[in-house]
Amino acid sequence: MPPVPPVEPAPLTPPPDADAGIPAGARSRRKSRPADVRKPWRITLVLATAALSAGTLVVVHNVTDKRHPNAAPHQSRSGLPGPSGVPMPTGNLPGWQLTYSQDFNGTTLPPGWDTYSGEPGGDPYGYWDAANVTVSNGELHLRTKANDDPQSSNTYSTGGVGFYGNSQEYGMYLVRMKGDYEPGLQISNIALLWPADGNTWPPEMDFYEDEGASRSGFTASLHPGPDGDDCCVVRNTLANAATQWHTYGIAWTPTSITYTIDGRTWGVVRKSQVSGPGEWPSIPMNLDLQSQNLGPAQPNGSIETMTVDWVAEYAPSS
Repeated sequence: MPPVPPVEPAPLTPPPDADAGIPAGARSRRKSRPADVRKPWRITLVLATAALSAGTLVVVHNVTDKRHPNAAPHQSRSGLPGPSGVPMPTGNLPGWQLTYSQDFNGTTLPPGWDTYSGEPGGDPYGYWDAANVTVSNGELHLRTKANDDPQSSNTYSTGGVGFYGNSQEYGMYLVRMKGDYEPGLQISNIALLWPADGNTWPPEMDFYEDEGASRSGFTASLHPGPDGDDCCVVRNTLANAATQWHTYGIAWTPTSITYTIDGRTWGVVRKSQVSGPGEWPSIPMNLDLQSQNLGPAQPNGSIETMTVDWVAEYAPSS
């Protein structure tokens, strides 16, 4: 397995299970999709460029190592900086093998990706519409549109996507992204890992989740399970200017989960912190990115809520 990530979180990180800065609605909101939705899962998006080596995290901008022999195809700009100014990782890192990378350098969703549709379970304000997902100028764009829910008036739709081409049990995931500045709105951006089988929930690992508006902070939440029991949630919160480009990451191993931002560790959850009947996640998971409405306020027309430059996925190399 890869080296053990650093244990000490950044000073801004509250102790695990602390609810500081998390609205009550967010603590109990399940981010699942209803039965009528084509794909089973949910939420999120964001950025990252991190590497685990000898117990430390380092920023990696361009690695020319050979890719994993089973890696899925990816588009690349040969290590050139993308719209965010930081190039997509292109090779292995110490302790990790690159299994997938994507910089959205096309005009349609790449193979293996699919859009959200329908209403999320238990959320009266949310509705996902595939038309809110576009790819252009080397970016994935998630937008929102007012009065767009066919089942409910005065409700707006948002966009979400999931990647189903590289399910993994344990791994490191990086997302380079930013959100828009939305005073008065509650459109949450989320990047997460969701069970690949589509029938199990929890576990769920949200490594970025904000509450919209100014996006001045975000929460990482581990929903350990077991299946059907959303107990024992472990949360960490960080102040952050999320309307600027950042790389958000999660490194998931059999004994720890490490959260990173721009290659630096800001939070760690240990298996020993999960209380019973919680169970440490140990099933294949997929990467999901989404925007989700949390309140009744509507945008003025169609606006962009989340922009993604690239994503990268790694598997433990030993």
